[in-house]
Amino acid sequence: MKVIHLIAATAALAMSTVGFAQESRPATGIYVGLEGGSVSYAVNDGNDGPSRDEYVESARAGAVRLSVGYQFTPNFSLESGYFHLGDFKREERNAGPYRWHLTANTHGFDLLAIYKLTAFIPGLYLKGGLMHSQVSLEAAEEGPYAYRRSTSHAQSGIGYQLGIGYEYDLTSRFSINGAYTRLQRVGGSWEDGVSVNANLLSAGLKYRF
Repeated sequence: MKVIHLIAATAALAMSTVGFAQESRPATGIYVGLEGGSVSYAVNDGNDGPSRDEYVESARAGAVRLSVGYQFTPNFSLESGYFHLGDFKREERNAGPYRWHLTANTHGFDLLAIYKLTAFIPGLYLKGGLMHSQVSLEAAEEGPYAYRRSTSHAQSGIGYQLGIGYEYDLTSRFSINGAYTRLQRVGGSWEDGVSVNANLLSAGLKYRF
């Protein structure tokens, strides 16, 4: 949430100091962006163990993304970014004197193609592309008499993203945006039927050079 507040404050500052631009926005060129938002994980553990209602899971976590892109035409651009998704947590319920819990967070890079549907709704865009992400896992078992056993693991690989969003120009250089993005195969291909996907809701600020 702090990232979203920072983006909102930056946008307000841009409007108050620069004002609405009289010149038209650049049709092509380099731009940079900052996004913050909320991510929900969809994790399938791939086994026949305890059912989902025997777990307590975190619903949402924070997310941040930094990007740089090039606008080739008013409708088409390519963009690369670094993203970090906050902690996903799962804790076993009704485990007797022992408690088991899992914590995971994700970071990675993506390469996206973005197409603006200016002929239909100005500002509306679709995006999609590949990502390479790494999921860092830490599992721990705790029990009586200060018993604790933990293991850690990192899983990485190729996945893809699909999304839809809306961009609004504040000035010829600054714009704000909001988007929904589906991250599929986070961490790549897992073993034993495990799959990790995520849904990201984000808001952002873009500056065009």
